[in-house]
Amino acid sequence: MNVYLYICTAILIKNMARKIDEDKLARIKQATMKTIVDVGIEKATIAMIAKNANVSGGYLYHLYTGKQALINELYLDKINSLNKELEFLIGLNQTSVASILQAFVQNRIVYAQNEPDGSKFFYQLLHNDNFVLNDELKENSVLLMKTIKTIGEQTGEIATNISLFQIQYHIIIYVVDYLHFKRKNFLGTEASVNIEVDYLVNNILTILKKDN
Repeated sequence: MNVYLYICTAILIKNMARKIDEDKLARIKQATMKTIVDVGIEKATIAMIAKNANVSGGYLYHLYTGKQALINELYLDKINSLNKELEFLIGLNQTSVASILQAFVQNRIVYAQNEPDGSKFFYQLLHNDNFVLNDELKENSVLLMKTIKTIGEQTGEIATNISLFQIQYHIIIYVVDYLHFKRKNFLGTEASVNIEVDYLVNNILTILKKDN
């Protein structure tokens, strides 16, 4: 085998191995969310996740120290993704909190419809005390909420005494909770699971504009 052919073969094998690892990782993440949604965080085990991902338990332990580390990585990835999305939307709408919210809420609805397991998984983690943000994501989230607050105060959409926590809660957690309970039809009175974007956006803006 000449040197050129040897190098090409080595690169091909390396790329194939990387593709296999990426496929496995994608299956693991999807299986983790599905397992958590089906049985809950407490009852889910590495063995269950490995079986659903069609990988060995040993392979999972090679990547993660345990269930907590695996789920925590997915949680932080999701928060990071939401932060990047908000950062992008802020860049597009630097003079209107309503425009930022309109796009962000619409994206949450589309995600909940297209990725129901991912949406339900995120809801569970938001309400579990074992999963918290690291310092980097906390700082990033604070900066984003400060930026939204500054825009809102300048446009009159956010009252000056509204806290960063209140902004974070109503933009992210309130929307996720509303989608979850609407989809679950908690009272059994909902004839349709359709979500009105304007309804959610107006609710959020009304709360954020109100002086406490």
